[in-house]
Amino acid sequence: MKYSDEFVKRIVDSPASGRKLEETLGVSRKTVYRWRGRITHGLPARFKRAAKRVWNKTCKRIQRRIKRLLKETESAIQAWCKFRKICLRTVQRYKKQWFPQQPKPKTKAKRYERRKVFSLMHTDWGVKRIKEGVRCCFSFYEDDASRKLFALKAYSKATLVNTLDNLEQAKQETGGFKAVLSDNARVYHKNYDTNMNGIKHIKTRPYNPKCNGKAEAVVKKIKRYLNKFEVQSIEHANQLLKRFQKQYNDTPHSSLKYLSPNQVYSDKRKNGVICVVT
Repeated sequence: MKYSDEFVKRIVDSPASGRKLEETLGVSRKTVYRWRGRITHGLPARFKRAAKRVWNKTCKRIQRRIKRLLKETESAIQAWCKFRKICLRTVQRYKKQWFPQQPKPKTKAKRYERRKVFSLMHTDWGVKRIKEGVRCCFSFYEDDASRKLFALKAYSKATLVNTLDNLEQAKQETGGFKAVLSDNARVYHKNYDTNMNGIKHIKTRPYNPKCNGKAEAVVKKIKRYLNKFEVQSIEHANQLLKRFQKQYNDTPHSSLKYLSPNQVYSDKRKNGVICVVT
């Protein structure tokens, strides 16, 4: 609502309280106290409002130069470095307007589905904070065909030494497997490949966890399970993880037609659907 200067002056000079002015004239007490407070501090009772619309257009001469620089260079930052009379966001806005880019086609993540047991193992690292903020890192190996979990163990750090120790434990529990699928973490680089002893190492695309979705799902389930307890130490975490591994292998999975990993594993071994590793 707009008020005239005479109306504002009459209200400010009035000895009546803000409550009475609100009841009689319909002006809120907050507005009255704001006007009076400004006058006591030597300021005008009302400030001029700023324009609602500000037109800040770049002239055509500058636009032509920006367009020429965008044609010569590939990025908006290079064009802005040569011509800094306007901000970088303006150059980027003009680039989107004049040179629209075609959307990149989405590439589907490769999904690994193996029929034979021990033909492919999924592995990953997970981190969980336990008592007093101590890091609890755990690693595991999951069979692709049967979804059975092997070598689930907790460590204080996710290092190459602990990764190789977990690999040896998985070899002992399974008797050997043909290939391993992991992400591009530092612990799975060259030194990890040299200790594979004939096992094929498959890496997913960088920053694409969908390729190793089965291992990522197991990490979420392990964290959800550990949240139910107050984990005291790494040893306590290993006791809980052994219990989780047994429960996980005995629990029916919807992806296995509501059979447990142990049932699918034993059926495939009986039928000879197993990858023989020499």
